[in-house]
Amino acid sequence: MASVDFKKLNRQMMVYRIVQTILTGLLIVLAIVFQGQFVALNKPGQFVSSVVASLAVQLLLIYPVYRLAWRDAGVEIEGSAPNLSAEQLTALRKKRLIGDLWKFCGVAFFMVFVSLVPDAKKAAGAPLVLASTIFSFLLTCLMYFQCFNFSARKRMKMGL
Repeated sequence: MASVDFKKLNRQMMVYRIVQTILTGLLIVLAIVFQGQFVALNKPGQFVSSVVASLAVQLLLIYPVYRLAWRDAGVEIEGSAPNLSAEQLTALRKKRLIGDLWKFCGVAFFMVFVSLVPDAKKAAGAPLVLASTIFSFLLTCLMYFQCFNFSARKRMKMGL
């Protein structure tokens, strides 16, 4: 019986680590920009409030994001098996499509929410909402990639 080859999955995990590094850098840069913006508005306490709000959102999203990453890692592990039948490939393609649809919906939600935030001149709390939303989006993306890599490593060890 042929063994499972995780070469493609290992490459995907490496790409996710690189993406995590880029997202972390972007998060740091945006934190500095928003902190400067809050200082310019003479409301430096709102920066801490936006970080706390972002962390609260992360606590709400950790389980759904982890479950999605666990499911996606499982699909990739199943896809690494040799000699898959046409029916199995179709089922895996359908699972990937559903996972991609969930991720697209999450990204679309954040994009629509950010685009609908009014200008800071129209609403006093707009920078706070905008900062919280952008921080939450970046942290959610980071959390998904970390959970995927963790789940994939754990499933690869369980399979061996």
